Amino acid sequence: MESFRKDAVGRLLWAEADPNTRFKYTIWFDYTRKLVNELREGDLVAVPNFATDLNAIRYSILQLVTVMPMHYALGTDIKDLKGYPGFVMQAAKSASADWTEQETEPYEDTTKIICEAVPTNLEYDENNSGEPIQPESAMAMVGKDVYLLTSEMTEKIFNRGINKDAENIIEIGSLIRDRNVKIYVRVEDLIKTHFGVFGFTGVGKSNLISTLVSNLLSTDEPIKIVLFDLMDEYTGLLADQLLTHNGKIICLGEKTLMKPVFDYINGSSDDLDFAVNTFLKNILLPKGLKGEKIKFKPLIQKILQNGVIKIFEEAFTRTVEDFLKEVWPNVENGLRSPIKIEKLKKVKDDVFGEYLDEELTPQLAREFIDKLGFQNGELRVQDITSVTDMLKEKDLKDRIQYILVERLEQIIEGSQIQISENAKIDIGEIIKDLNNEAKSSLYIVTSHDSHRIRHFASELGQRLFWNRRSRGSISPLVLFIFDEADQFIPAQPPSESEKSSKGIIETLTRRGRKFGIGVGIATQRSAYLDTNIMGQLHTYFISKLPREYDRKVVGEAFSLSLDQFTQTFKFQKGQWLLVSHEATGIDMPIPIQAPNAEDRIRHFLGVYGEQS
Repeated sequence: MESFRKDAVGRLLWAEADPNTRFKYTIWFDYTRKLVNELREGDLVAVPNFATDLNAIRYSILQLVTVMPMHYALGTDIKDLKGYPGFVMQAAKSASADWTEQETEPYEDTTKIICEAVPTNLEYDENNSGEPIQPESAMAMVGKDVYLLTSEMTEKIFNRGINKDAENIIEIGSLIRDRNVKIYVRVEDLIKTHFGVFGFTGVGKSNLISTLVSNLLSTDEPIKIVLFDLMDEYTGLLADQLLTHNGKIICLGEKTLMKPVFDYINGSSDDLDFAVNTFLKNILLPKGLKGEKIKFKPLIQKILQNGVIKIFEEAFTRTVEDFLKEVWPNVENGLRSPIKIEKLKKVKDDVFGEYLDEELTPQLAREFIDKLGFQNGELRVQDITSVTDMLKEKDLKDRIQYILVERLEQIIEGSQIQISENAKIDIGEIIKDLNNEAKSSLYIVTSHDSHRIRHFASELGQRLFWNRRSRGSISPLVLFIFDEADQFIPAQPPSESEKSSKGIIETLTRRGRKFGIGVGIATQRSAYLDTNIMGQLHTYFISKLPREYDRKVVGEAFSLSLDQFTQTFKFQKGQWLLVSHEATGIDMPIPIQAPNAEDRIRHFLGVYGEQS
């Protein structure tokens, strides 16, 4: 196997200490237009190091973090452009020809490709036929030639130590600059040591999560995945997995579903076509699949007919105080007037004060609505002075009506609806399946109420954790994925539901690996997350993060330098910087192109349509 490319050789010109990466190296390559289009951030290069002796050359393996063509006739600094404008413009015009004329052969000493590189902490010993890739024993030597690695050598280093025959692995993607280089991750390490997906809107977080779920469920060993879907966007992206891997959509409360859909699965209506069309009309799909929407119809029909959608009824009770801790922060949110805030607090004390320790029943909820001055959506006369004063101010009345009263009415309505046994699912049934080693399973948990989904996550996580701890069980692997993770693990939880979800996620990230339970999180606002939980993640998928503070939080959690983030600014949709302490073959950032989940779904739609 050839280790180095013969068509381009650079030179190591500078080395300096760096607190994050040990060293930072500067490498020059002679410029050609072909080479500048081939070199990419993340590429690996080899340089002889100080461990080289008369018997063998040992090469330090470095990773490029910046690649920049430079024309020295124009100077090396912006200050060099402050000369006489006519001279500067003429120099630039003359220099521009050098960029295009040096297609495959360099002939101008004034044009170079300047690269910054950091050590991978590995070295290559060309005389070691047994295991030529070893931990680095010395730093690279300044002045020595720099060689680009071949695709085969690059893949061998990035996947170092991964045994495809002995380990349960998945292909996570390919190297951005070389699609022939496949990148693999160890399934058990990815799940049990937890992972995070960080990127701004539009970079493809949901697409990547869909691909991860599909790949994990396709392995030979059974895996259970529970995905908490606050935005209700994964049904379309995982429709194929729901129908092939024991999938369930868990709806927390009947209001999570459109009425025709609920009526059909509850047995109140036999109008399947109406239910399917309603579901189809409201399903969220990525832009690339919106043109395929009609093809989802047979999938949705199967989902409804096969009992994939289940209604979960809350088994736990809560006190009036618990309810107020959840809801009241939203009532006061954004209100700046101390006088108005005090008026609302007086209403809370007068209406709820003596009932704080009581269970919030539908009957008590009706009583509270009456005391707050509302009945069937209309104002009514009552005799609580603080409530009368509050109702005179429209902004305070609206807060009470559309935040507090609406939540109380949901409690009343929920108690009046009968759910058929076929449409129900309870937490015991879910726990039993999560411990079933015979098959893989996928659960997508969704709700119209974000507080309910956070409480459910807490209850399910605690029940599974203590169940496995008491039994000493470690299999099958269970992965909890939290999309919009800043809504589950904020640094400063504003309500009881955030506190409960944050509490169980912290427990699972610290202690879940002992019992085969892992956590995955995805968010665009890493700055809002609890840093203790961030520090427990051993695998990161990073794309564009425009906000500097978000980059700083991720960088500090994984000891990444700002230079290593630079390449993410150029990333297109579906491109990620993969960094892992455990799951990958190398403890270095790997720039990958992940498969497009839309292609997988599109293929499934075609095959399913032919079978139907």
